[in-house]
Amino acid sequence: MPEPKRKPVEKVESNLGLEGFETFFEGASQTDKSGSADATVAGEAVNGAQIEKLIDRFSQLITFSVDQRVETATIANQLIENQRQLIATQQILIRLMEKSIEMTRHITSIEEKLPALFEIPRTVEALRVQVAKLEGVETA
Repeated sequence: MPEPKRKPVEKVESNLGLEGFETFFEGASQTDKSGSADATVAGEAVNGAQIEKLIDRFSQLITFSVDQRVETATIANQLIENQRQLIATQQILIRLMEKSIEMTRHITSIEEKLPALFEIPRTVEALRVQVAKLEGVETA
């Protein structure tokens, strides 16, 4: 025998775990109808003092931002100037090092000639003795 057609069982919304869902939308529709106390009317703010505070704070932030940018620009310019001075100082140092190398070479060449210079008195004395022998003069 064929089975009788089953009728679907309607589930209750509370069984779906959506308790209070309707009340949420019911509360929203009631506030939409009555209007909110914090809403603006025709573009005018309800709380003018708060707007003034916000504008004042915003202007302070802009002023602070501009001051920071000016200070940053000043520091950047000072940094650039310091870098220029550093480069000039390095160039002077390089020139001084080059002069120092030249002087060291000159001093080294003089030191190489010094032993021969110190031998001059002995050479002169030896030559004097030789001349005296050739001339037959006795030296004491």
